[in-house]
Amino acid sequence: MARMLDFVLGHQETIKKMVESFENGRPGQTFLFVGPGGIGKKLTAMGFAQALLCPSSKRGCGKCPSCFRMSQGSHEGLKVIVPSGANIKMEQAKEVLEFLSLKSLTGNRVIIIDQAQTLNPQAANSLLKTLEEPPEGTFFFLIAPSVAGILPTIRSRSRIVQFRPLTQEELGKKVKAPTWALKAAGGSFEKLAQLQEGPEQEVREKAVEILTLFIQDSDFLLNELWRTEFKDRAQGQRMISYWIGFVKDAICLQEGAKAQIVNLDQAPLIKSLAELDRQYLLRLVQKALQVEQAFGANRDPQLVVEEFYISTRP
Repeated sequence: MARMLDFVLGHQETIKKMVESFENGRPGQTFLFVGPGGIGKKLTAMGFAQALLCPSSKRGCGKCPSCFRMSQGSHEGLKVIVPSGANIKMEQAKEVLEFLSLKSLTGNRVIIIDQAQTLNPQAANSLLKTLEEPPEGTFFFLIAPSVAGILPTIRSRSRIVQFRPLTQEELGKKVKAPTWALKAAGGSFEKLAQLQEGPEQEVREKAVEILTLFIQDSDFLLNELWRTEFKDRAQGQRMISYWIGFVKDAICLQEGAKAQIVNLDQAPLIKSLAELDRQYLLRLVQKALQVEQAFGANRDPQLVVEEFYISTRP
């Protein structure tokens, strides 16, 4: 057995500051952990839950029965809420309130709300009073990608803790992956795993093929291949995201900043893009970012790509 906080990769400075605040008796009771997905926010919350529920040490001893039950995810003093479908619903908020209404057998109690940005308004409002004035010995850890999706009333009641993406080196310590994937993962284990899955590799290969057509084929708009691949909005968004990465790499190559190139396995594509005019490449990136926004606004993806092509012709 061991302390769960010892298994968190990175974030050691953040953990150190929080542990010190717990030891100094001024921790706060409601925390909002924000940062990209797949970087260890939930594991950190579980580690702090283990420490708060440990009867032997404010850092968690990692050896007692309480710490063992926490490491197994079966501690009676812990309640974890995750979305049911697309949202965290009112019934789940009621589960939290019922959990807190029972007499505590463990002293402290911890509630972890994962993907807190999915709390539906009714569920969020039902928890407001408890989040504002948690019962003594009750600690909330809310986890979300950013503060933007969290109700202002909840944000104002929370101590916000920002988590940065992991470094390429930190990811590489845990997962064996090609350098391009470690760079492209943006510090997220979640993204790294996705990048290495077969279906995602196919999307990326299609992105390479269609970007080449986009640049070189004067009859691009008549080509049915891209239309087929851009029928699915979500897939189209991912391909445009890859395009942005490829073009940014080409700009880095033009500037001689080879260390900043991400897609190292696509050297021929990056080299051919780097031979194009700098202003054209900058326009491609700018317009591609607008395309991403248009996809997010539910515009017709094929029409958006048509406009993208026409607006970027030299």
